[in-house]
Amino acid sequence: MKKVTVNWDELSEAFSNSGMELRYFLDTDTGQVLMVTAEEYRYLQEFYEEAQEEDALEAFDLELALAESGLPDWQQEGVRTADFIEIHFGGRIIAIPEADTRAGYDAMQAFIATVENRQLQNQLFQATHGRGAFRRFRDILGQHLMEEQRWYAFEEKHLRQQIAAWLAEEGIEPINDPGRGSGRMKNDDSDIRD
Repeated sequence: MKKVTVNWDELSEAFSNSGMELRYFLDTDTGQVLMVTAEEYRYLQEFYEEAQEEDALEAFDLELALAESGLPDWQQEGVRTADFIEIHFGGRIIAIPEADTRAGYDAMQAFIATVENRQLQNQLFQATHGRGAFRRFRDILGQHLMEEQRWYAFEEKHLRQQIAAWLAEEGIEPINDPGRGSGRMKNDDSDIRD
């Protein structure tokens, strides 16, 4: 297993928010979570396609393409990140799975089983059926502060267990406690470059 210091907080955010328009990746060398939007990835693909049309893919200069693009600095940085991911994907870079609503639903059901107040337990159980289950569940818990706080702790523990299982499947052994982040500053992309 590869031993890596991971940022549990960033991994939790990635597991909760990854989807079609927002993708997260893990740099298995640094433990850094990388995020790229679908739009930034589309820009990169357009740059690659233009270079390929001009038979200049081998001499492709991303910095020149970005300078000529007129994209704002923050978006250029996102395209650089997408390029880094593209170059290293399948090696040091792995995709973080998209948010799994089924796992979230299962967590709600497991939590409901731990609620001691039978009336509240029944309300929560009824709320989790049909469309809008997550919203109804949160609305009911919002009226019970202690149970709501207990839910957030339960949900976070459940998510950390999911992350730990995924890391193990990927052959990664975190060398830091899942109860804390890595201590890295968010948005520190100094580790992205070779």
